[in-house]
Amino acid sequence: MSGEINEEYTYRFGPQNEWHIVVANTKELREAAFKLVYDVYLGKGYDIRLGRESGLWCTIHSLHPGTVIFLAMNAEQPAGTVSVIPDSRLGLPADLIFPGGLVDLRRAGKRLCEVSSLVVDEGVAGSVLELPMHLYRLAHLTSRHLLSCTDVVASFMAHHADFYRRFLLFDYVSPDSRVSPKTGQQVMFGWINLETMKSQYKERYGHLSGKRNLYHWFFENKDEEVILAWLRRDRRPMTGEELNYFGTQKSSILSSAGPDAIAALMEHYKEIAENNVRE
Repeated sequence: MSGEINEEYTYRFGPQNEWHIVVANTKELREAAFKLVYDVYLGKGYDIRLGRESGLWCTIHSLHPGTVIFLAMNAEQPAGTVSVIPDSRLGLPADLIFPGGLVDLRRAGKRLCEVSSLVVDEGVAGSVLELPMHLYRLAHLTSRHLLSCTDVVASFMAHHADFYRRFLLFDYVSPDSRVSPKTGQQVMFGWINLETMKSQYKERYGHLSGKRNLYHWFFENKDEEVILAWLRRDRRPMTGEELNYFGTQKSSILSSAGPDAIAALMEHYKEIAENNVRE
């Protein structure tokens, strides 16, 4: 395909295309994604230490203008979400729990992003096992093509370590877990090199058939150029009004972030504004 896209394009899947995923690029869609994460974590009994006043899982990194959020829905009912957060002067969420984990990667000149808040509401999604894989594929395409990253990092629940290590083939998974200051859960840290991921997946999965062939899933999707065109079309940073809404009206994120974090965040918004003027 040429990568041309019409204005009606939507990322759909399912037997009757009943599932669709959108880029959360408005206040309403972002709020739905933040609420979904909070509600899923609350339903799992986590000791939630974030967003209690708003019922929204929104952090300083959520407010970064380069953060891309996806929201999966069925009949307009939110069912899954994932965020892709670019490395910046704010750092990454993983830095808060594993402060030394990213030092060597940055020193080596790696361009990083973090896949964060990958959740699925099983009450809505039921047994749709493809849903998290569609979300992860979009996170992968965003990381590789939109953000031009070399490596993806993640901090994840410790009981999901085998999924990242043996299924997603992360190059590194921390040997020990730590307590998340946001959920009170044991979490682990890892990363995958996007530049070697293709050869790894071809060796491990290239000979398999059907949906088990993750090499085909990630690297031989016939709709990739169309999907990328859709991502570039629908990706939009938060507006100043949204920043104030989520950072001040709905939470105390901005007032509690500290002057250095606020200065870094504002610098990123200034860069976006200057780029828009030049365009």
